[in-house]
Amino acid sequence: MQKNIPIVTIDLNLNQFAEVGKSFPAHELPIWIAGFGAENVRVSGKTEETHTIEDMDQEISRMLFAHGERKLQEVFGSSYRDGIEVSINRILEKERAANGSENTAESKNRTSAETGV
Repeated sequence: MQKNIPIVTIDLNLNQFAEVGKSFPAHELPIWIAGFGAENVRVSGKTEETHTIEDMDQEISRMLFAHGERKLQEVFGSSYRDGIEVSINRILEKERAANGSENTAESKNRTSAETGV
């Protein structure tokens, strides 16, 4: 199944004199935060373009090539494939909710389906 992931843009603070902009698929944001620290990564928006995932094996291979196995394990856990898939599915759920294509009615017992971690 084809998945279209939003591409986010960030401002990356390298030091007090240098800041650069980067764009990448939203599910890679935790990698950048882990590498540079949350205080140095500021999400500035998302582009109109999307990153299309047609095959999860190819996406994992692309991420391994771009970031390395050690970084993926550090960020997504030793079973990084599962962690990446969960991250992608959460992003897709949030996108559907933001676009209004998800039923947002409250449950009968007034509890949320989402739990904080």
